[in-house]
Amino acid sequence: ELKRDYWGTMAKVAAIGYRGLEQTGMAELLAGDRAANLKRLHELGLRVVTVGAKREDLQGDLDRLIADAMALQAAHITVWWSACGNREEVLRDAELYNRAGAKITAAGLKLCYHNHEQEFRNIFNGVYALDMLAEHTDPQCLYFNVDIAWVTFGGEDPCRVLRRLAGRVSVIHVKDLYDLSERGKFTAVGTGVVPVKEAVQTAIETGVEWAVIEQDKLRYLSALDTITVSYLNLKEAGLGL
Repeated sequence: ELKRDYWGTMAKVAAIGYRGLEQTGMAELLAGDRAANLKRLHELGLRVVTVGAKREDLQGDLDRLIADAMALQAAHITVWWSACGNREEVLRDAELYNRAGAKITAAGLKLCYHNHEQEFRNIFNGVYALDMLAEHTDPQCLYFNVDIAWVTFGGEDPCRVLRRLAGRVSVIHVKDLYDLSERGKFTAVGTGVVPVKEAVQTAIETGVEWAVIEQDKLRYLSALDTITVSYLNLKEAGLGL
């Protein structure tokens, strides 16, 4: 849909009731007249929530990453992945996030870490890898973008995680899974087994700024139908959208 008609699709997204977007379409917004693109996006009632990054980006041209985020008026830069394979790796990551996060914070932005399941399946001395990251990073340098479906798939309760990290979670990814027996069983929000309503309510209570609906792979519906159903299911659940 975006490739066929970027602005027409953005208008449809806004009409559903969404107020922001994350990651998708950043290249289009950064191409050409950035200020005009951003003005047009804001006139639709949408804003950029976060700009995504790999760990390697934090070690490379960090100034460019910050400049792109600021050009898009995004408040967050989110790093998407770390294997968290052993304790030493987690500590090295924490050092990187502290270093990069200090520079990002100085620019008026927040660095967030996005989890998958391995941060809860990899446990060191009785501590989840994600909690190790939280413990060994400065709260002013690293925040969290908690994906409630990956938390659930990792065997933990997203409500407990959100309460444990209260004050350090700026964004949550709201997605759903119809089967926890194997990876990748994605479905529209509100049609699976993830405790979506409880997690979003906990996010609201703990001061999370943004809830981002995400589906890694379509199931039966089109992309626009998926985000429509997901939004309406959250609204029907009484979550104040």
